[in-house]
Amino acid sequence: MRRFLLDKLASEVQRFNDREFLEAAMAVCAFSAIADDEFKLSEQYQVDHVLSTEPALMELDAKKASNTLHTYIHDLRTNRASKSKVLDKKIRRMSGNYKRARTLMRVAYLVITADDEIHEKEREEFWRLCRLLDLEPHHVWPEEVP
Repeated sequence: MRRFLLDKLASEVQRFNDREFLEAAMAVCAFSAIADDEFKLSEQYQVDHVLSTEPALMELDAKKASNTLHTYIHDLRTNRASKSKVLDKKIRRMSGNYKRARTLMRVAYLVITADDEIHEKEREEFWRLCRLLDLEPHHVWPEEVP
């Protein structure tokens, strides 16, 4: 019985961690996607592609991730000030794990560069997200060295 409970607890902890990572990843995607005040089809395709090819994200439920992303984008568009605080907390939870933080910023980079147009607002958002994660921007985006 004890072994069963330990296994169950381990499974629950893993599921919780995956949920936290999914929420942080979709928050990063949402901020990156609307940094230039629009969410283009190319960015949606890039998010879908990253979810299906990035090893750290492949284990996540793609449908749940997509629904979460669209909810976050909608929330940011309708009440940015309030929702930003909530999403920033989700992202900040990953700051203690360098590999997860770096993965999140690689996702942000791919979303921002999906349409081959990089706006100043997108660069600023990238730097802001890096600060939330205690990550140097040039670790992910070499030309972004200040």
